[in-house]
Amino acid sequence: MGSFILGITMLITKALGMIYRIPLTNILGGTGMGYYSSAYTVFMPLYSIAASGIPSAMSMVVAENYAFERFKNIKRIKHVSLIGFSFISLLATLLMILLSYPISKYISGESKSYLCVIAIAPSILVGSIMSVYRGYYEGLRNMLPTAISEIIESILRVVLGLGGAYLAIYIANSGFEKNGTVFGQAISNPDDVINAATPYISAFSLFGVTFSTLIATIYCALHSKLSGDGITKQMIESDIVTDRMRTIFKSVLSLAFPIAVSSVITTVISMIDLATIPPLIKMLFERNSNINLFKTIGSQIEANDIPNFVYGSFVGLALTIFGLVPSLTSIFGKSSFANVATCYSKKNMPALAKSANAALFSTNFIAIPCSLGMIILSEPVLSLFFSTRPLEVAISVKPLIHLCTGMIFISITVTTFSLLQAVGNVKAPLKILAVGLVIKLILNTALISIAPLNINGAAISTSICYMYIGIRAVRTFIKYTGVKIDLVTTTLKPLFAGILSTIVILFTYIIANEHQNQVISLLISIIIGSIMYILFMCLLSVFNKNTIKSLFSNTNI
Repeated sequence: MGSFILGITMLITKALGMIYRIPLTNILGGTGMGYYSSAYTVFMPLYSIAASGIPSAMSMVVAENYAFERFKNIKRIKHVSLIGFSFISLLATLLMILLSYPISKYISGESKSYLCVIAIAPSILVGSIMSVYRGYYEGLRNMLPTAISEIIESILRVVLGLGGAYLAIYIANSGFEKNGTVFGQAISNPDDVINAATPYISAFSLFGVTFSTLIATIYCALHSKLSGDGITKQMIESDIVTDRMRTIFKSVLSLAFPIAVSSVITTVISMIDLATIPPLIKMLFERNSNINLFKTIGSQIEANDIPNFVYGSFVGLALTIFGLVPSLTSIFGKSSFANVATCYSKKNMPALAKSANAALFSTNFIAIPCSLGMIILSEPVLSLFFSTRPLEVAISVKPLIHLCTGMIFISITVTTFSLLQAVGNVKAPLKILAVGLVIKLILNTALISIAPLNINGAAISTSICYMYIGIRAVRTFIKYTGVKIDLVTTTLKPLFAGILSTIVILFTYIIANEHQNQVISLLISIIIGSIMYILFMCLLSVFNKNTIKSLFSNTNI
């Protein structure tokens, strides 16, 4: 039921996220998305240190204390975590604001993105406070506060994020009409107004994102104050053991820190792209401007802007689509977290095995057909979502195809890391990611430098990196817990059904595209392919009445 609630929420938030991201990408283009993504990439390490480990650590500690009926401790966990993590995140926010210009100039290589860094910095503070509330309620197996706050945040991100972008455009056009300047910069050609305003459009949009996070955090605080958490006065009075504040915060921090470091390494993988793609593309361009990538770009982009344009296209289009599936499948690891933590603390291994297998099956059930389908539908999907940016689409089609294999493994990675953290092995993800980081760095440097591969090299290295991380994570979980994973049901059957349904999608799209426009052909092929996938899963005896019923049982995820 937790997966169901978070699943519906994730579908809504991802739909809203696309409503926000697609128009923004169409407004900013490759160059603007370069500024936007640069700010996000330098923002995420600090955010990860301050906030990313909080929900998992809170959920784990709260679930364990609830299992042993230590209700006074649960109340103290929330109180001390709010104080402690607010202080840590405040320091991180101030540090990011003070260092915004040098960070932008020397790390991202784009000094114009410093405004974006300042605009997103307060999200560290408000995001960490919200993470405490979300992790607290997830530990109590109440997914509604997380679900509602995510929906509020997503709706406001669309309204305020896009509203901020259009406000910046309005200010730029007004300034040009009045005195021929755009945010203080003299402009002579009306066609250059948007280009000159691009860093400010990105910053205004990111400020809207920050404000949406603030409102969602206020909701979490109000919900906690007005609705409570289900722990009654009698339950608290029955608990005679209470730990010291310092001991409680130390236990939460000891769990949150390795998880946060793992998240930092994950963001460093993105920073590798930021650090390697622009300079290597620049080197390729200087060495040989006749390769297909640069022929595609032609004279549409100024030579100095080509590295940032290619990077922004790759991150803004290919990686945006690539990230949709793992962000959706992450709900299965997240919603099983409290249950797995409880089962492991009580040494209920049969229940632990059941939850772990269900989480991995649910992940592969979505990730495998989506990634296989995207291989053959990458061009129409990108063209549909980014119709006003044909040049960026042309650059991103092949990288997205190469990313599709990694789409499966990053989905498995996110779920398995949640399982590892739930059973208390928080250091394993850190070690696995560290090796993956080295693989990514070496492959990025080697593959992007190969002229025929160019930007495709970054996509290939990402897939290989996550392939290693995903396989290693599953093997580590099996070894640590002794749980047996049913590979036939969790992986092989979805893979076989996915291959068959992908063949159906291919032929359906080819036939439909001869008689209908691209959008209708795409929708028809996806719908028919999805129906056939479910049918193939039923024929493989994966789905039956008892299986479907068990997925929504409160003894499962």
